[in-house]
Formats: sequence, C-alpha cells, structure tokens
Amino acid sequence: MSPDEGRHFDTTNCNDSGSQSSQGITSEQTKSAGVPIATTSMPGMDEKNDAMGGDVEGMAEDDADMQSMYHYPPVSSSHRTEMPYLEEESFTANSDPAASTRSLWAHDLDYREIHGRLYCRDYYMPIDEIEQMRSSLNHQVFLHLLGPESSTVVLESPSHILDVGTGTGEWAIRMAERYPDCEIVGTDIAAVAETSRVPINVFFEIEDAEDWDRPPDCYDLIHFRAMEGAFRNWKALYNHVFYSLKPGGWIEIQDFDTDSLQKFTEQFGADSPVHALLADLAVAAEKAGRPRGSKHMNPRFFIDAGFVDVRATEYAIPITVAEKSAGKIWLVSCLDSIEALCLRLLTEHMGWDPEECKAACEQAAREMVELAKDPEKSKSLVVKLSVVVGRKPLDAPKSCPRTMTRSISPEANDDDTTIMEDTTIC
Repeated sequence: MSPDEGRHFDTTNCNDSGSQSSQGITSEQTKSAGVPIATTSMPGMDEKNDAMGGDVEGMAEDDADMQSMYHYPPVSSSHRTEMPYLEEESFTANSDPAASTRSLWAHDLDYREIHGRLYCRDYYMPIDEIEQMRSSLNHQVFLHLLGPESSTVVLESPSHILDVGTGTGEWAIRMAERYPDCEIVGTDIAAVAETSRVPINVFFEIEDAEDWDRPPDCYDLIHFRAMEGAFRNWKALYNHVFYSLKPGGWIEIQDFDTDSLQKFTEQFGADSPVHALLADLAVAAEKAGRPRGSKHMNPRFFIDAGFVDVRATEYAIPITVAEKSAGKIWLVSCLDSIEALCLRLLTEHMGWDPEECKAACEQAAREMVELAKDPEKSKSLVVKLSVVVGRKPLDAPKSCPRTMTRSISPEANDDDTTIMEDTTIC
C-alpha cells in the first residue's frame, strides 16, 4: 500500500501532545543475587465468568471447563512486583462496518493455503479460524493476568494509540472501550480483525510494520503483544516506535518468555517428539530470518533507542488443570499452538514431511495434557509472560519527517531481497 493510499492522518491533531501519558502503577521490588527482578505469581480465579470454550480431548470431563472469559478483576498488587530498569460506556457501530474501519485493502493481501492451514505472505503463523480462536484464548489469559485494562500503562486523556500486529483486534477494541475519546488504530498484515459492531473510535489497517509508515510525534501508546519471531530487526523497530511516539508517550511489549521453557520440556520423556520439534523450530526460525526467543525484550534495547523509565515485569502462568486459573485456558492455547508454531517453519526450512510434523505435534499435545493432569509434574509446567514498557522523554526534540526508500540489502540473497531504509528530511 502506498503511503498515501487509504490514509487520512490528521497530523495537526496527532502532533498535539495534549495531556502527556504517565505510568501510574505502584510496585514492589525484589532482588535475587543483587539484581532487582520483577516477578508475579498467578492468583486463583473465581468461577463467576461465562464460558465460551470447549472440551479438551484426553481430559476428565470436570477438567474440560477451560473457558474464554471477559472482564476479570485486576491482579492484586500483592501478586505483582515491577522494577524500574536503571542506566465504560462504549460507542458501538451497529450497522455500517465501514464506520469502524479506515482501510482494509484486499489487493495488498497474499493468502496462501499450505498443508491445510491458511497463511498470509511469508509469516510463519497461520491466520485461519483455528488460529483466531487460539488468539482469543490468549486474550483471555492476558485479561486474567493484567486485569480488564489489558495494558500496564496508565494514560491520561490519550488521543492516539497504535496496536501493531492487532490480529483479531480484541486488544484494540478493549482499549477503545476504555478510552472512548481516543483513536485506536490496529495494524496487521492480514484482514482478520472484527470490523462490525466495534467501537467507532477503532480503525483497522493492513500494514507490514517492518515497512514503518507512521507519522512522527503522534501516539500516546504503541503496543505489541505476542509478536515473538515476527520481525527481522527489533532494534530498528524500536527506533521507529520512538520516532512516532509523542514526547511522554509509551511503548509496551507483552510477550511470552519462551526461554523459560527449558524446565518445562524436561518433564517430557526422552523419546518425546517435543524435543526434536523445539530444537528444529529454533533453527528454522533463524533460517527464516526471524529468530525466536526473548532477546527482543532486553531492556537495554529500549534504552539504546532513547526510552526512559524502562521497566520489566514478569508474570508466571502455571499450566495445570488442578486449579481454577488462567493456566487452564493457557493449556488449551498451548495445545493448538504446537502445530501453529511448527508446521510451516519445519516443512519449509527443515525438510519435515507435513503429515509427520502434524503427527508429532499431536503426540506432543497429548503428552502435555497428561503432564498437566499430574499433580506433581504439573508444578514445573510454568510459562512466563514478560511485559516491558518505556517512555519517550518529555523533552525529546521534535522528530523530523521521513521518507522510505527501497535499496538492496547488504545481506541479500540471489533473489535480490530488498529492505526499506529511512531518509530523514529536516
């Protein structure tokens, strides 16, 4: 999509900082080996929530109430600690879907069916209905952990918020309900977001964030969630975000810490296919140019990009059916995520047979269910959610407009791969 096509940015309003955002969350600090660490435990949840989930094969009937839920109470501060890193009344469009959609340009889409799953362009995760349901389950896990606000950043009268990789758009919709006077833009490479019966201050756009095309000094908050392995160069992306935030605006990255999976996988038998799946998945992601892992959550990257008040928080998610918690919902999501994560990467980059890959993913999922049902072994089945935030300084100089020029990458292969370079015009 060309920079001007379908875009109607009000740069006058966008550059008006108005009331600056502020981080208003109190915190407790703990230390381990002299290093401040933010940790959070997952409190139990009550059973008042409505269910929209279903059964999980291999689980006892009374354990099959893994549910998709809404509007949880926020996590008590006694269960959450954070660290500074030093150095409802919503508007609804009931009739006209276009009223809640600024631009969804179908001609920019490149959907591909591969081994029975639907993908968009070269992105490794599927975008079909199964994956959209899994994304919705993940949204409920985030609500359990972060409360109904869905964000750890507290804003005062924001005017513009950007949700990168919005997917089904649930986070953007929730923020639009929370800030009805704020324009929320959700971007994604695929058109899977809801476009009807959503708040009228939500707009969804088709865009590849690696070809950054956002105005300068515009947003009060730019948000990323569950985007591990999505980008080739996170450092460059953080520079783009800094450029497009208002002075005082915030960046927020919410992602699962897959580096914490080592103890998780130790519970699987030596002959379990999960070991080969995860080992080859890491190699395949490197070959695809979008490595997985949690390196992009390194607070140093944010500081190097110019952010201040950088803070990291960790939330522990137990994967068990023994307690009423987000772990039940997270388990359902994990079962579906194995094939979603592995299928395209392993078949395209590691030579796996599609049917063998699917069978290995199914076996790994069954083993995970059995482990989750074991009262003792399930204690070590814990995945961490990491949240990193940073603020653009209030005294940051005004960003200069930039244009994007296409050039040959110095690491281009024989297929003449190209990258986008920034040109600053002051």
